[in-house]
Amino acid sequence: MCEVETGVQILHRLSSRLSSSVTCLDPNLFPDGGPSKGEMVEIFGESNCGKSMLVLELIAKIILPEHCGGHGIGAVFMNCDNNINMARLLNIMEKQIVNCSKPSSCNFDRQEIRRIRHESFARLTIIKCCTMDEFEFSLLTLNEIFIKNPLNVYLLIDSLTVFYWNKCTEKNLIRMDTYLRSLHSRMKKLCQERKIITIFTRPSYFGSSKESMLGDFECGTSVTETTGVASTSSSMAGAFTSTSSSYCLPVEHRIELAGIVSQTPGSDKKFNAFVTSKDKQCIRFFIIDAYGIDWLNC
Repeated sequence: MCEVETGVQILHRLSSRLSSSVTCLDPNLFPDGGPSKGEMVEIFGESNCGKSMLVLELIAKIILPEHCGGHGIGAVFMNCDNNINMARLLNIMEKQIVNCSKPSSCNFDRQEIRRIRHESFARLTIIKCCTMDEFEFSLLTLNEIFIKNPLNVYLLIDSLTVFYWNKCTEKNLIRMDTYLRSLHSRMKKLCQERKIITIFTRPSYFGSSKESMLGDFECGTSVTETTGVASTSSSMAGAFTSTSSSYCLPVEHRIELAGIVSQTPGSDKKFNAFVTSKDKQCIRFFIIDAYGIDWLNC
């Protein structure tokens, strides 16, 4: 069915999204102040390194109101991997409400916390994809979803590659890299046309070839500017595992998560986030508890 809009409706829709401010989503991960509208963020890493947890952290940042440390804008979340525990999202939101509220002297009781979370959830659209057909249909409907709700600025997908094995069959062999490029092209077109930001996860095993990302930036190049810890990827090899030799998509921001190799006996398991943007790279360290991610170098 064709989507019919008047000129006034089109102008209102476009101006609403263009005028809604998008400030730095999280300074821990985006020291350059990003991401900006039309850009893509890849969260990449091994299993059980916090990819889905980081998605929940970012969702909370997006939908919570500004006086609670959030941005108070809308997001669409495609839950494809079914690794997301929505009860954990409630805990993460509670942590951010308590720790990031302004003024800092605010003391929220349980009822007020529930009210804030309830109002924030109204800004979140959740699409659960259990099959390849549901995933493909959801991709087709995303354009209409963002047209009808101009306050939705973010699209989050966990994980972008989960239905590859349904697509790649004995009669229809598809390279992982080819599959990634196809999905990336569709997502990038949506980002640019609707002026939105896409954040997606991908397991490190998915993809094979070593290609360039971020325009002239190539995987494995040395750090031109580092925030937090001054070191290149190669010199940090003893501190964390790196999978940067895998296939790299042309995204504006890439967050590689990994567990730290050397651990003190009895201590909480630590992870690192190796963040790459157009002109900066930085390393952040964190642990995961019942209330989500706890950044150690903030």
